[in-house]
Amino acid sequence: MERFRPEDEKVVAIACSDDAANILDTHYEQLNQLMVIPTVLNAGSLLSWTDKEKMTETAKMLGLTIPASWVIDDNTIPDDICYPCIIKPITSVKHGKKGFAKCYIKEELQKYLDEKNMEDSVQIQQFIEKDFEFQFIGCSLNAGEEVIIPGRTHIETTTGFNNLVFLRYDRYDPSFEKAVEDSKRFVKETGYSGLFSIEFMRGKDGMDYFLEMNFRNDGNGIAVTSSGTNLPYIWFLYATGGDYKTEIANSEVNTTYMMPEVSFLMSVFNGDVSIREWLADKRKTTCYLTRFKDDIAPYKQMMRENRKSLIQGFFLFVLRKLHLFSFVRKVKRYIERKILS
Repeated sequence: MERFRPEDEKVVAIACSDDAANILDTHYEQLNQLMVIPTVLNAGSLLSWTDKEKMTETAKMLGLTIPASWVIDDNTIPDDICYPCIIKPITSVKHGKKGFAKCYIKEELQKYLDEKNMEDSVQIQQFIEKDFEFQFIGCSLNAGEEVIIPGRTHIETTTGFNNLVFLRYDRYDPSFEKAVEDSKRFVKETGYSGLFSIEFMRGKDGMDYFLEMNFRNDGNGIAVTSSGTNLPYIWFLYATGGDYKTEIANSEVNTTYMMPEVSFLMSVFNGDVSIREWLADKRKTTCYLTRFKDDIAPYKQMMRENRKSLIQGFFLFVLRKLHLFSFVRKVKRYIERKILS
C-alpha cells in the first residue's frame, strides 16, 4: 500500500501460498484500488472456502465422489469411523500439509487426538486404496464462467502426504473427462477468479475421489508452463484486458517431467526414495521447480536457504548407508550418561 497509488496502473496479484491468498482476500477492500486480486464471488470470504468441511459438503452436493468424511472438534471419536483413516487439518491456511496422519485402529486415532490437544478441528477421511494421485492445475476467469484446465499431473513417486514430488504433466485422456467437468462445476460454484489446483485420487476401484481445491498458484505450476501453457500469463492478460484468447489458442500441452530439486533430494536422504530411482527420475526430468537457466538467482537463493538441512540430511544418509547410525546413537547415549553422572 506504501509502494502503489490508486492512480497508478493496477498490479496483478498472484498468490503462491494459502496464507498469501487469504491475506489478499481478507484485505480486498483496502487493496482493490491498487491490485487485481484473485478472489471468490463474495470478496473477503475465501477463507471459508479453504475449510475442508465446506469443500467436502459442496463436492457432495455437486455429485462428486468423495471419501467418507467426519469432522472432530473435541476428543470424541464417532462410532461409524472406518479404519484405516486419514487425519487432516480442517484448513490449509497456517497448516499446509502439516498435521496429516494415518491411523489404522481406534486406539491409534485416540492417541493422536489426545496428543494434539484439539487446538483446531480436524477432518477424518476414509482411507482409499489408491492407484495414483493427480491434479488439475488451471485458471478461472470471470467467477468460473470460463475455466481453463489444459492437462493433469500424475504423481510418479509419492513421499508422505506432500504432492510436491517428482511428477509427469501431460494431456488427460477420456477417462479423466468426468473429473474435469466436475472440477469446472466446483470452481463455478465458488465463483472464484484466479489460478487454482484441484487434487484427486484414483482408487483401485477405478473411481476418482475429490480431495481438495487450492485457491492459488500451485507449487507444481511450472510443469504446466514448461509443457507449453502459461497459466499465470493468461491470468495476467485477462486481468489487464489483454488478448488472453489468442494466448490460449497458441498454447500447447507437451509431456513434461518435473523434479522439485531440494525436497526430492531430501526424500533420498530420508530413505523414502532410492538413489537408483532418483537417478532414473533425474534422467527423465525436463524442468525443475526453481532451477531455470535463464534466471538462476531463485535456485541459488533456495539452495543457500536449504544448505544446512541438505548437509545434515546427507550426513545422516551416509551414516545409515555405512550402518553407523546405531553406533553413533550408542556413543551419544554413553556421553550423555557420563555427563549426567
